[in-house]
Amino acid sequence: MGKIVPTFIYWRKNSMKAHGKRLPELLAAYEAALTVYGLGYASRLRFLQRAGTLVLRHERHGKEYLDSEIVADFYREIAERHYSGNVSDMHYWSVRREATRFLHFVETGEVKLPNPQRGARQALTPEYERMAENYLSGDMHPNTRNDARWVAHKYFAWLDEHGYSDLHGVGAEQIQKFLLDCSLKMSMNSIHNVKLHLAKLYVYLYKSGLSESPYQGLFSFKVNRESKMRPVMSRDEIAKVLCGIDRKTVGGKRAYAVIMLGVVLGLRACDVANLKLSDIDWLRGEIKILQQKTAETVVLPLTKDVGEALKDYILNARPDTDAKHIFVRMLAPHEPLKAAVTIGEIFRDCCKAVDLDYGKQFHILRRSLGTSLVNAGTPVTTVAQILGHTNMDSAKKYIAVDSEHLKLCAQPFDGIAPDERLGNPAAAERTNPIGGDAQ
Repeated sequence: MGKIVPTFIYWRKNSMKAHGKRLPELLAAYEAALTVYGLGYASRLRFLQRAGTLVLRHERHGKEYLDSEIVADFYREIAERHYSGNVSDMHYWSVRREATRFLHFVETGEVKLPNPQRGARQALTPEYERMAENYLSGDMHPNTRNDARWVAHKYFAWLDEHGYSDLHGVGAEQIQKFLLDCSLKMSMNSIHNVKLHLAKLYVYLYKSGLSESPYQGLFSFKVNRESKMRPVMSRDEIAKVLCGIDRKTVGGKRAYAVIMLGVVLGLRACDVANLKLSDIDWLRGEIKILQQKTAETVVLPLTKDVGEALKDYILNARPDTDAKHIFVRMLAPHEPLKAAVTIGEIFRDCCKAVDLDYGKQFHILRRSLGTSLVNAGTPVTTVAQILGHTNMDSAKKYIAVDSEHLKLCAQPFDGIAPDERLGNPAAAERTNPIGGDAQ
């Protein structure tokens, strides 16, 4: 079946003049709406990247507001590229779908989501909806709130599906059946999250007088989550990446400062992107960071090498802008980097320049730092403090890749005599015949 260039446009010209908001404001509002609707970080990022292609088209034309002609040209160009075979079907439909979703939000203020697969998008009874919203209105990190919403909606929808329109008659038996049902459909990591947030939900329900018990004993079981061995970079590879950066250029100065924050301090990509000028205390030689993942504050030493890299970028390469964030776009408008993925792209490009392929895995620098600290004999408790881990188990994983010390745990085979019968099939058959005792 041939590809057809569509002649319709997904936008009305009068809608463009109605909102009067600049494109960055629209994207920020769109991201906030996606968060409210319960989308996780990865999903929000995917939606924003696709919408960003339309925004980038406006920036190239020097437009701060949505323009009907640019939107029409955008749809027409992607359709022509699809028709000529320059882009795949998947890419074409994905770009068009997400651009349309963004424009629909601008026009209506509503996010038109895909098929409801996550619990957060399941319709609830008014009473359950009220319980969920009151529970989620508490003090939570945005990422935690997304997971909590997913579990609360899934649990309440399950109760309603099984004939419980409210919590009357709901107790330990129903909780166990729900968890059992989840165990048949979910991975161990998902089951862990369900148990964790369901326990927190019942603490809220108990304190609110909506449940006769928090059922703490019921949630006391441990879920053995899947744990993968993640790669780390060797010292030589890290040195190769740093030496390959051209620090004479604007982009090189920014890239070098970004990589140094990962190599020396082990910062997460999201924290690097969110780093502000006010977070650096030059007099005390400290960097104070509110971690995006844990919402915990960590104070790290501003080492000389990291300080020099940041100073070189800020004084000699950073554009003149009122932005509070340290790392901003090199091209106008000089706004803060949108997300952690941009930090990952900087890392990927630096690796590619020296023929290394680690993709956008900026987090590998954090793992490499943790592993090198453990290899050097640093206590796991100290590693946890340096990396800002609130859970000690998060730091213990670095022990798994400490090959040198793991060799010391290997048991020798001295004194273990091999069974001589293994080399004598006839003897083995007489002593362990298949089908009956030897006569």
